[in-house]
Amino acid sequence: MVKLANEEQSQVKRATRAAYGATLAELANEGLPVVAVDADLTGSTTTKKLADAGFADRLFNCGIAEQNMVDVAAGLAATGHIAYTGSFAVFGTGRAYDQIRNTVCYSNLDVKIAPTHAGISVGSHQMLEDVSLMRGLPNMRVLVPADYAAARAAIRLAAETPGPVYVRMGRASVPAVYADGVELELGRAYVLREGSDATIVACGVEVEQALKAAQMLAAEGVE
Repeated sequence: MVKLANEEQSQVKRATRAAYGATLAELANEGLPVVAVDADLTGSTTTKKLADAGFADRLFNCGIAEQNMVDVAAGLAATGHIAYTGSFAVFGTGRAYDQIRNTVCYSNLDVKIAPTHAGISVGSHQMLEDVSLMRGLPNMRVLVPADYAAARAAIRLAAETPGPVYVRMGRASVPAVYADGVELELGRAYVLREGSDATIVACGVEVEQALKAAQMLAAEGVE
């Protein structure tokens, strides 16, 4: 089992998107050739933090042109960079699907599609089918972090993983599930609570809700 956040840590709420720009800046400081390509949402996606950390030459704002954003990222990846894209999930996957499919995935380029504002917690610009869209693509790996610590780990894991990776992040602040410094592995499911009667499977911000559901069931004698 991975180490979970303690009760004090779980009271601190942070959005998974808050980890994005800060982690990119850390990776750049560590010498990785990361770049970020955004579609006029550098503040909302937090990719602006990469520029604020002294790497303004690694942040490319394409304006409201998500399809062009993906192709620019593909070009940067073809020249040896680890390219991350930034937009809202509804635009970063739906509007740019053809470019992700044909330019990034078929060529197995080192592009990380990492949008924010996924799911239904946004209010507007909601997106649910982005996971299924990305799961069906060749060479694409999908990571859906549950909290801030997991988002940091997922962004790092994406940088270490050759080829296309989808990292799905949200806007809303969520409680901590994992302890700080958690490390994730591709293709592995983590047992967060042992039981004998039922299995609950969840990903992303629903993991915290699934743990709550398990507690409620345990109170009724269902483990």
